[in-house]
Amino acid sequence: MPEAVVKKNVNVQLDTRFNLILVGLLFSRIGTNIYILSLPWVAYNLTGSAVIMGTAFAVEMLPFVLLLPFGGVLIDRFDRRKLMIFADITRTILVLSIPIMFWMDALLIPSVFIIAFLVSTLSFFVDVPLQAIIPQIVSKENLTKANARIQFIENLSRTAGPLLGGALIGLLGVHNSLLINSFFYLVMALCIFMIGHIPRIKENEDVGKIWDDIKKGFLYLWKRWDLRVIAYISVLSNFGIALVMSTLVYYLRDILKVSATYSGIVFAAIGIFGMLGSLVVEPLVKKFKRGYVISFLPILGGGIGAFIVALFPNWITTAIGFGLWGGCITTLSILLNTYKQESIENDLYGRVEGSLTSISYLSIPLAGLIGGLAIQGVGSVFTYLIAGCSVILAGVLSFFSPLRKI
Repeated sequence: MPEAVVKKNVNVQLDTRFNLILVGLLFSRIGTNIYILSLPWVAYNLTGSAVIMGTAFAVEMLPFVLLLPFGGVLIDRFDRRKLMIFADITRTILVLSIPIMFWMDALLIPSVFIIAFLVSTLSFFVDVPLQAIIPQIVSKENLTKANARIQFIENLSRTAGPLLGGALIGLLGVHNSLLINSFFYLVMALCIFMIGHIPRIKENEDVGKIWDDIKKGFLYLWKRWDLRVIAYISVLSNFGIALVMSTLVYYLRDILKVSATYSGIVFAAIGIFGMLGSLVVEPLVKKFKRGYVISFLPILGGGIGAFIVALFPNWITTAIGFGLWGGCITTLSILLNTYKQESIENDLYGRVEGSLTSISYLSIPLAGLIGGLAIQGVGSVFTYLIAGCSVILAGVLSFFSPLRKI
């Protein structure tokens, strides 16, 4: 396996190809965060319904449950770099189709649902191959540092994307914002093209039937107690965050009466706190056992953040609570991604990650549907308190499992 860092010195600079990935990722994620803010706005403009907004969120998450085991097999069978380029170009076309249909007076809610489903499906073919190729260009001892840099870029884009998206929606309208957003994915495609060929650890021409490969991913996951626990805590924490994410635009727009610009600031808070999380993750794991950090992040940060959002109905406190929550989730993601990259064989990574992701996302479409109904039926306080309890339960489960010993 090619290594980007000389093993005898873990502090040397990472490979130029890795830096190209970071540049492309920055543009891609800024585009995605503009899209995440804009799509609920489009759905709400068409219907004025929180239930439809929650349903759009649920449809957007369905590919992670229904199709991703198949996607994991494809990622292990085919050239990951080419899959990423194809996915980014296709995402550009799909997002561009929303303003085009609007200008043609042909944009309907079913069209929004279909585009949301397809864009999410294609996003998997960027995100998982990215995680799979990182260990091929970065040495094992530098994985935490590399993942911290990736998460820093993720959170920089979570800050810049919503701020830019809120400003664009306020100045140009939501459909013109999506027009601009669509071209951000092309930068990622260009950067992935420029990194050149990524050698495969193992050729998979004779891996057998697709169902056998899918079964391999789930069986590998089931035989690993640590990966099973990660799946369980992900289901719970994803349910909590999805209750908030699926209703946040409605909450800000209709309950708090916040403009698109201030809504962008609230969404950007998750990036600001997330950048802080990516900066402190290395000192944290040097001072405390990794398993304990994984357990207490959802209990303390996630739970407190959710309760702040629930109990203090103000856009500033919502930004603080949502940001605190996001910072903890960011730090947790760095630790879990590093652990998976260290412990899962690279030639199986796509299948196993596809299986794990499909299980961990089971709760998200359900949370989207429940969130839309709950916030209109019983209000935001009860909805977001349930979200906080779900996240705390994830941390408790992690603490009382062998995962805390890793």
